[in-house]
Amino acid sequence: MPSSPRPLPDDLQGRPFDRAALDAARVTQGRTRRRDIENPYHGVHTSRTPTTLLEHCHAYAVRLRPGQSFSHVTAALLHREPLPRRLETELPLHVAAVRPASPPRTRGVVPHRLSRAPALQPVDGLPVCAPTEAWAQLGDVLTLDEAIEIADHLLTVSPMDEQRTRLLLETRIAAVRRAAAPLLRAALAEARCPVLSPGETRVRLLLVRAGLPEPALNRRIHREDGLYLGKPDLAWLPQRVGVEYEGGGHADEARMRYDIGRIERFRDAGWDIIRVSADDLRGDEAGPRRAGGEPARGARVMPRRLDSGRISRAEASTSSPAGCRAAQFCTRRTPGRVQN
Repeated sequence: MPSSPRPLPDDLQGRPFDRAALDAARVTQGRTRRRDIENPYHGVHTSRTPTTLLEHCHAYAVRLRPGQSFSHVTAALLHREPLPRRLETELPLHVAAVRPASPPRTRGVVPHRLSRAPALQPVDGLPVCAPTEAWAQLGDVLTLDEAIEIADHLLTVSPMDEQRTRLLLETRIAAVRRAAAPLLRAALAEARCPVLSPGETRVRLLLVRAGLPEPALNRRIHREDGLYLGKPDLAWLPQRVGVEYEGGGHADEARMRYDIGRIERFRDAGWDIIRVSADDLRGDEAGPRRAGGEPARGARVMPRRLDSGRISRAEASTSSPAGCRAAQFCTRRTPGRVQN
């Protein structure tokens, strides 16, 4: 019966380490082959299996070389950028090196070589490419709308004002591969702020591309007597029309009660608030419906007081499938205020 392995020294317990740390602790290499030691990456050992992206990055950081950093998808995830679901893969890790250094080539890592040193924004002490760098690095794998969703987020959360953030993003675009630059420039041109979710971005793009005027975004709305009503995701102020995108967070019972009261206050002040869900963005011809066949609120998108002539022109001239869906989406409208 095999004997139990000797405990690791305290300074190696619960953290990743490499051969140099073993030697410094006077532990033999053979100790790393015992069953209580994991080897998540070549040359990296740990007594605790990494389970999260951050833990994997800390494990791999043991073998990072000068000039290397976490980049691309890994950087975007660490900075909590709103990536499309197909890119929300924590593994393998994306690691970049700056020329002339060679990128790492080992299992569990996607290597990248950069022509210049990227701006870094550390995460939990790790060298991570800045959020704007990660956005630009992903330019050749994002669709236009996906790039807009992330750009909206970056403009919204940036500690700098919008103009300076846009200039910074333009600088990042100038440094990427020529093939990715046109898409990123187009995305930045359509990006807006403040935007609090990718769903808000998708609603705005569909409606504006269908011919509606640009809405105010998350604008504080007050009643004539000064009472604060709320901040609709999208608002057409002259028409007193707002659109609210309802993601999964709105399904909570307490949030639903709050939303009902807030929409009542808007209604009493003469506003129409239209509630939109992800179902409305999927292009269902009939629109979402309640049990029993009654159209759901989200199917009633634009009241008659918005420029129906503009909507009609957009419907007649739009050739892309997304634009056609948006035009149909906009013209499904019902007079009167939202009923709860």
